Amino acid sequence: MSIVRRSDHDCYDHYELKDYNKLFKCDGCKMKGFGPRYHCAPCGRELHKECRHPKSTIHHDYFGGSIFTFRREPYTKLVSHNRRQFSKCCDACGKDVCGFSYRCEENDKDLHPCCANLEEKLLIDNTIFDLQSDVSSKCIRCKKKKITDGARDVRGWSYVSACGKYHFHVYCMAELVHDACMRYGEVGPGTGELARSSGRRGSRAQKMLQMIKSVVKIILAALLGDPTMLISNVIVDLVSRSL
Repeated sequence: MSIVRRSDHDCYDHYELKDYNKLFKCDGCKMKGFGPRYHCAPCGRELHKECRHPKSTIHHDYFGGSIFTFRREPYTKLVSHNRRQFSKCCDACGKDVCGFSYRCEENDKDLHPCCANLEEKLLIDNTIFDLQSDVSSKCIRCKKKKITDGARDVRGWSYVSACGKYHFHVYCMAELVHDACMRYGEVGPGTGELARSSGRRGSRAQKMLQMIKSVVKIILAALLGDPTMLISNVIVDLVSRSL
């Protein structure tokens, strides 16, 4: 059988919607994905559904008045040793824009396609979580109020419960996916670190653990391009153990 190189065909003529119960890296936005994706059989390229069918322009209630235009190529800048690095960050998750994105030039805002789907309010186990840009509580994962990525401060969104007990940086949720993949692969055995790190036992600790897993499941569903919220419990368990 002859091997078809990527330059020998147009992927858009070959993409078929597949439903695999595993993680993947989207060849459009370059972010992690899970579940349904468009797959090109000749070369293996895969896309989130949002990246396969992008809109030319979008609006987001969180940025009133901003008009975001779809971009296929990321912005880069020249740095030392004649290298180029990505120069824009997603204003939702705080991670670099490395591929497809939505860009508002007027207000200097950027969104990953999946991050553009994040809801401003979530109702989880009868608790309301609000999407916020400026928070006073500490994130359950990083134990900080603000996001720090290496030598720079990254501004991003957070989900904060109305009671103030639960705060999750969207950035930290994305990092949890990456960490789980690096440590365990796409799927793998658990280590029980979440239960040990909580330092608490009993019904109260179990209730908090269940709340955390519920939040992780729903936020990951948006970040990974699975709007039906069918994220595998295996993936949720792996990600939760990194908390």
